[in-house]
Amino acid sequence: MTRLFVSDIDGCLSEPYQIMDIDRLVELSVVVKEGGALDSHPTYPAFSLCSGRPIPYVECIAQLLGVVEPVLFESGGGMFNPRTAEVKWNPRITSEVRSQIDQVSDWMINHCLAGTSMVFDYAKRTQAGLIGPDHEEIVATIPRVQAFIDQNRFGLKVQPTHLSIDVVPFGMTKEFGMQWMANEQGLSLSDIAYIGDSVSDVEALKLVGRSFAPENADPIARESVDTVTAYQTQGVLDAVHACIANNKAELNIVS
Repeated sequence: MTRLFVSDIDGCLSEPYQIMDIDRLVELSVVVKEGGALDSHPTYPAFSLCSGRPIPYVECIAQLLGVVEPVLFESGGGMFNPRTAEVKWNPRITSEVRSQIDQVSDWMINHCLAGTSMVFDYAKRTQAGLIGPDHEEIVATIPRVQAFIDQNRFGLKVQPTHLSIDVVPFGMTKEFGMQWMANEQGLSLSDIAYIGDSVSDVEALKLVGRSFAPENADPIARESVDTVTAYQTQGVLDAVHACIANNKAELNIVS
């Protein structure tokens, strides 16, 4: 049985700097609301999110879809409960790690932004991040960020995408975030399904009971999952419906 379905956001439900597919999101919200809280429906799984985005963005998507279960933001750096508005911070964020992230943040703001279209992601707390629409600027900045981290011997790693550069603590991964979520919810990882599209999702995808990637996912993500679905939000819808069908089959329920 799939008791909880978890979705990445960027690449699965939306794309930075692009208009969201509102019609598909409305369809998904109907399914999310039907599933409701964990184990409140016999065959529909509860729905959650796991994203590298900061809490305001993840909370907004959770509200849009009607998510009531805790969601992960900053790739598991924190957990937000939409029902209680409670925020929990990952236990791996120590004062030393926090100090290193602050130093990287200050350096990024003072040395990386001038003359570029990039902006600093002020909303993040457990990561230091730059975002921007120009892929070439991102690529050119990655070695500079890596050199700064290496020079200071920080216990941090550079985690870039085509539109962002995140500096995160070692061990602060979606894989660890998914384990944390399962423990907090009293779930076995085999009870969880996850859909993700990028390299940062791969280990989490390998960890759960059922794994999906949308058609637009990175090749390494597509190669790591049980099922490749349709493009973006339609793919998430198809994956949730596949879990529902499988749950019904396990319970011998005829539609």
